[in-house]
Amino acid sequence: MSVSRRKFLVYAGLGSYATLAGAASQARLAFPSLRRKGEGPNFHPIAPTTADELRLPDGFRYDLVCTYGEPLGTSGPHGKEVFGYNNDFIAYFPIDALQGGTNSREGLLWVNHEYPHPLFVSGYTWGPKKTEEQILAEKHSVGGSVIHVKREGQVWKHLPGSRFTRRLTANYPKMAVTGPASALLPEAVGTLANCSGGRTPWFTALSCEENYDSYNDVLVQGKYRGYRWADVPAQALDERQYGWVVEVDPFGELPPVKHSALGRFAHENAAWRLAPSGQLVVYMGDDANDQYLYKFVSAEPYQARASRADRRELLSAGTLYAADFANGRWLPLDLKRSEALRKEGFKSQAEVLLETRKAAKAVNATPIDRPEDCEVHPLDGILYVALTNNSKHGNFFGQIVRLIEHNDDPAGESFRFEIFFAGGPQSGLACPDNLAFDRSGNLWVVCDISSSSAGRGIYEPFGNNGMFVVPTSGPEAGDAFQFASGPKESELTGPWFTEDEQTLFLSVQHPGEESAGMDQLSSHWPDGGKSVPRPGIVAITGFR
Repeated sequence: MSVSRRKFLVYAGLGSYATLAGAASQARLAFPSLRRKGEGPNFHPIAPTTADELRLPDGFRYDLVCTYGEPLGTSGPHGKEVFGYNNDFIAYFPIDALQGGTNSREGLLWVNHEYPHPLFVSGYTWGPKKTEEQILAEKHSVGGSVIHVKREGQVWKHLPGSRFTRRLTANYPKMAVTGPASALLPEAVGTLANCSGGRTPWFTALSCEENYDSYNDVLVQGKYRGYRWADVPAQALDERQYGWVVEVDPFGELPPVKHSALGRFAHENAAWRLAPSGQLVVYMGDDANDQYLYKFVSAEPYQARASRADRRELLSAGTLYAADFANGRWLPLDLKRSEALRKEGFKSQAEVLLETRKAAKAVNATPIDRPEDCEVHPLDGILYVALTNNSKHGNFFGQIVRLIEHNDDPAGESFRFEIFFAGGPQSGLACPDNLAFDRSGNLWVVCDISSSSAGRGIYEPFGNNGMFVVPTSGPEAGDAFQFASGPKESELTGPWFTEDEQTLFLSVQHPGEESAGMDQLSSHWPDGGKSVPRPGIVAITGFR
């Protein structure tokens, strides 16, 4: 095998899942130095581990900022509020951001709370119907939190009771729906299944509702799947109200809204870029097997001097596209422009947006392997997309794709792509999920090997889920350096740097997720001993 490593990844192609899997043994022989032992970007890489701890390289430390169940010092419609469960996406907002500041020692965190673990949240164990009390406990554990944080000396602390602190849950607040689908759905109650997200240039958070279809009763082959909230009919969800991108202002000046123009599907995240025309472009992945990559292009250009309320209106009107990788085209999901959508029976643009997956399939977009996070490179504007895996196609380890817009214009309708990174034993990284860039263009990658598989079988070489740094240029471009390893059965999610890049906020999600019972706990993070595991936010320092 004489081709270069870079050509190998490009030749592999997006849909060549069997090629990627079958070539793994050859790749290990052809590229023996892919798992480097030397220095990574400003740290010495750690080795994979299955230890029940958050392990970092020498010279780095973490502060535990906030964990599930901690009092927030606030009250909501249902009493005193606490930090929610399964924290995922994090966005840091300098406390002086609205005044043009970049304070990296005090700010607000928006934190997503993706889903409950019934054993730890409501005490439910599988079998009987859920009670209303159990369902309400789970509803209050999801959504998101705004918390106030400050670095006092060298330690990051959470400041409960701040005027900025508040919760959004599956039960509250009510929020308006913007864009075309508001004709059919003018309002939604609360938010849930909040996975990843993004931060807008006017300093609001975009929180993405993902697996909204997992909460009502779903009977599959005689067995219930999901959280069974419909066990109590009054608590059942109107699923049309979820699966959107939710915009939240952590500073509290603007009410939260759901933007229907960005479509309804299992949203993973939202990454923005400005086109030469000034139009705002938002890239989004649909995190499920054989789903699609999307982008939204605003109808109007971005005006930096407009009010925050006016700038957010950009997300209410524009064109939603789905990616056709076979032809390098963005396909408009626009009823006026698409005969395929009209033939499919869509009667209005509101219907197209309510059933975005159906619309993407109708225009023949390319189904791909769990498009999770996508992020824009800060130096060249190239889009990086994490395709986590798809066992149906033999793609067990995933890859990262680079998408280059034609003429460097994200508002355009054509692109090319290449596979930048192929996961597997030959590269040391499996199942890429959330992505983040530092200012130097290094790609920080956290992984999503399922809790039931981590450290076992074909995933044994990787140990627990970890965090890696992958340079995107220079002699080490495409090499993975492990920076962190999470506790047992956890997933590291939501990486976000402060403006000075001296602190990295990170979520430790679902430690001990496979615990069989309160007397059979598989993790005890963060407190150790025989304690019950809790998800939490950490602040990592030690960067040079």
